[in-house]
Amino acid sequence: MASERIADEPEVVRRAAAGDRRAFEQIYRAYAPTLFSYVLTPMLGDRDDAQDCLRETFLSAHKHLGTFVYQEGGLYPWLKTLAKNKARDLMRAAGRRSRLRGSFSEHLDAATPPPKNPVEEELQRTAVRARIEEILATLNPRYAAVLRLRLLEDRPREECAELLEVKLGTLDVLLFRACKSFRAACEREGLSLGGALA
Repeated sequence: MASERIADEPEVVRRAAAGDRRAFEQIYRAYAPTLFSYVLTPMLGDRDDAQDCLRETFLSAHKHLGTFVYQEGGLYPWLKTLAKNKARDLMRAAGRRSRLRGSFSEHLDAATPPPKNPVEEELQRTAVRARIEEILATLNPRYAAVLRLRLLEDRPREECAELLEVKLGTLDVLLFRACKSFRAACEREGLSLGGALA
């Protein structure tokens, strides 16, 4: 579903590209609801993720509007393409996070034999956490922080990004590198990880 085109859209786009904030707000008001409801939410299936992607779409549009070449279809097809690309990026990042989370759990399982009773399980959990903390202490502090927040404490991406003062995309890269560093540290300590985080 395409939005109703803005009246005198080429002029509004020109003004927005030149830095006119009101013109850009006019573009946002005209196209954001349609992109959110008919492009991003159906693609992602989650309104919070769709809202994140909508914000990233318009940040990108603001940055690159000066390079946009106006065509007969107007601005909407260009914005729709940006939005779909942002959604695909988020889905790829979510897939990587899922694989990383699984691999991280694999390390922990590899570090200890299965417990025989609840008391032993609790003792093992405490020992494993202490061992993990020892390994985290050898890592780059930012790597250790992102692993603690995102994987051990299971905090939401947005909260982790805010606490670490980074963008969501940067958080994903940081987490990926942190898991690789953790794997290397485990190997140095002689923990058997199989193919985790290869």
